[in-house]
Amino acid sequence: MDIKEELQQKYNCLFDNIKLIRDMIGQVYFVDRNNQRYILKLFRKNFFNQAIQSVDIMHYLYQNGFPVAKITDTFDGNKYFISENENRVGVLYKYIDGIEPNKGDLIVEIGEMTGKMRFIMSQYKNILFRHDNEFFINRYIKILDQMNYKDRGAFQQHGRDLWRRVNNLPLGFCHGDLHVGNMLIDDRQIINLFDFDAAAMAYPTYDIATVCDMTDYFSLNDRNFEIGFDETNRMLERFLNGYNRFYSLSDREIKSVFDFIAIRHFDIQATIIESQGLDCVDENFINRQYDWLMKWDKFCKNKL
Repeated sequence: MDIKEELQQKYNCLFDNIKLIRDMIGQVYFVDRNNQRYILKLFRKNFFNQAIQSVDIMHYLYQNGFPVAKITDTFDGNKYFISENENRVGVLYKYIDGIEPNKGDLIVEIGEMTGKMRFIMSQYKNILFRHDNEFFINRYIKILDQMNYKDRGAFQQHGRDLWRRVNNLPLGFCHGDLHVGNMLIDDRQIINLFDFDAAAMAYPTYDIATVCDMTDYFSLNDRNFEIGFDETNRMLERFLNGYNRFYSLSDREIKSVFDFIAIRHFDIQATIIESQGLDCVDENFINRQYDWLMKWDKFCKNKL
């Protein structure tokens, strides 16, 4: 049974078209039926539990008036289905016709939205996955071990240093991938948020670092760190103008944003390699990432 046939079986209706548009943590398809548009996401097998949590979070937020994509129920009244061929979670969302927000123009509104999300999720009754040092740092170190990367000890030591600086910060709901690529402005001019696959109980400042980060992930040019730091700091100040309507940050939390930018490099690399395989990056790329982290660390220590 192909995906179109399975989709028609699970939702007891005929779909006109199904087209693959993205393949990362899962396959994302554009689906239409009788001029109604949907997005289908099929999660990879190793993201089974995260997928079910993601669905529950989005449904909870939707019920509480937070702008997320509406989930379409299966014929049996469930929010997701299990693919019979590969035991993968599938979810059908109503399509949001919108555009990616301009971060520079709407960062205050994004800050308010983020604070509101955290506040609503503080009332969430189900147990969230916990993301700590094992997830953010050691997950990548273990991958470097699998790759037999010769300088993994240097990454490990820097990871320990970073974690020591952010450990014991306040915990709360964390979206886990809060960038504007996971947001859409609809025709009501409301920012909708999606992709809760990495959501967890963790450090909310990680989300803030993700969305306020103005550095170039790949560039080792000194100007990247100088300009990136200053622009990130300005973006952070404006973000907090909205976020502070729900939560205020301590000085230590604000300072940690710059460490979480570095920690995000560990997280992103691990997620990419988990999804795409060990061969998707080479030793030279990993070396450059380490150089990036060292430059950023040195620059931040001089500025903070």
